[in-house]
This record gives sequence, structure tokens and C-alpha cells, in this order.
Amino acid sequence: AEPIAFGQWLVMALPISVVMLTIVWLLLTRVFFRFGRSFKVERDVVEREFAALGGMSFEERAVLAVFAITAFGWVFRRDLVLGLLTVPGWSRLVPHADLIDDATVAIAMAMILFFIPTRTENAGSRTVMGVDVFTRIPWHIVILFGGGFALAQGFRVTGLSELTGTRFAGPEGTPPLGMIALVCGGLTFLTELTSNTATTEMILPVLGSLAVAIGINPLMLMIPATLSASCAFMLPVATPPNAIVFGTGQVTMAQLVRSGVRLNLIGVLLITLWTYLAVPLVFGIDVGTLPLWAR
Repeated sequence: AEPIAFGQWLVMALPISVVMLTIVWLLLTRVFFRFGRSFKVERDVVEREFAALGGMSFEERAVLAVFAITAFGWVFRRDLVLGLLTVPGWSRLVPHADLIDDATVAIAMAMILFFIPTRTENAGSRTVMGVDVFTRIPWHIVILFGGGFALAQGFRVTGLSELTGTRFAGPEGTPPLGMIALVCGGLTFLTELTSNTATTEMILPVLGSLAVAIGINPLMLMIPATLSASCAFMLPVATPPNAIVFGTGQVTMAQLVRSGVRLNLIGVLLITLWTYLAVPLVFGIDVGTLPLWAR
């Protein structure tokens, strides 16, 4: 399949992110947890903390500039289609554009940080990023990603994903909208207890084979599964942010589960509808047609 570009994914996912954020904020502050007029946020505390930060240092401005260039490079690397408007990608201006991907941008920008000299005394390194950064990289996360890729590849090359997809192809007469809803619901509640990354790496090859078995575009199942894996709001073990909030002691397990299960269901509904309506437009695919690359 044609690789999904960073900007293309952003066009598809940003609107539902904004809608979901707005709905969650309104429900948490106006419905699930209603605060009376006596509840006030001390603005002085925020203002004091902000003032204590001081002005931006040279190194901070350098990192901000590199980050902005990185984001620009990711979003506009390939042609960005915005309805009737197409923004040409910068990669077409360089030779061998087929050898450039998002990882190329990330590595190139990270390397720049090793060459920008520092101006702050006692910085600990002559450049913004020194060699000591390698000892502080969360290698367990890197291994988790690598293990997920290896697991997914094992599913594919052994034929296990195809076998599993065929076994799950029982609801062959189920309309695409129903299949998308089943996938969203299953992934949302499955990732309450499992790693988002490991779960998606394991399940995407299976969903791809399932889509082929029932004759629909694989992206129509794989994209909502990817989005749903980030919508686990019930349990502290689901995601680190849940654990951080629960660890404050201000939210009980019962409150987290009661509000979380309703947010989960809202996420399932929104992702299902958004996938069915927006994904075909953004990616230019036909829901019920199996593309040539999937046959």
C-alpha cells in the first residue's frame, strides 16, 4: 500500500482530536464532576510559576526552532491534499525523493542539535545535545517498539495473521459500518489492560487479513483500530496519564471507571462515524472495494 504521509494523517485525525477533546472537557467539568462557585483556581500561583521560568535561553530557542522545522518537514514532505487544494510537498524538489521518509527528517534534525554550540555557562556540554543523551534514552520503549514490529512481522510471514483473519471472517455479511464499530469497541476496551503499542502491532496484521477476507479496504479497519487504541479512559493501567491522575489520590477508582466507561463509549461512537465518513475522503478510497495492493 502507498505509505500514509504525516500531513495526510494529520488532516484526517486532527478534527476528531479537537472534537473529542472538547466533548471530554465539557463532560468532565459540567456533567461528571460539577464544581460549585466556591471552587477557584489561584491565578497567583500560575503567574508566580510562569515568572520563575524567566526568559527563554539560547538553547531553548534553538530547540524550538529545530522542532518547528521538524514539524514542517513532516507535515509538508509529501503533497498535502486539502479538498480542492493540493499543497505540493518539498521532497519533490530533491533528487531521489523515494528514499526520503519521516525518519529521514527526524534523524537529520536530531543530528543538528549535536552541532549547535551552547552559550550558557556550566551547561555540561559544548553543544545543545551531547553524547551523554544516549545513556538517558528510554531504551525499554525502543525495545517495546522493536518487539512489536518483530511480532507483527512474525504474524505476517508465518501466515498466522491470514489464518486468524479468515477465522474471524464469520460476520461476512456485516456491513462495513458495523465491522468498524466492532473493531473500535474491541480495541478500546482491550487496551485498558494491555500496551497500546504492543496491541496495535499485534492486531493490525490480523485486521488487514480480516478485511481482505470479507472484501473491504483494509484501511477502513486498521485506521479506526489505531485511533481506538488511544481511547482507554477507565483504568489506571491503561495509559500513564491515567496512572498519574489516579496517583494524586484526588480521584477514586470508582470515579475513574464510571466516567471512563462513558468516555470509552463516546470514543467508539465518534471514531466509528468519523472513520466511515472522513477516511474515504481523505485517503481517496472506496469502503467496499478491495484495492489492488491488498489482493
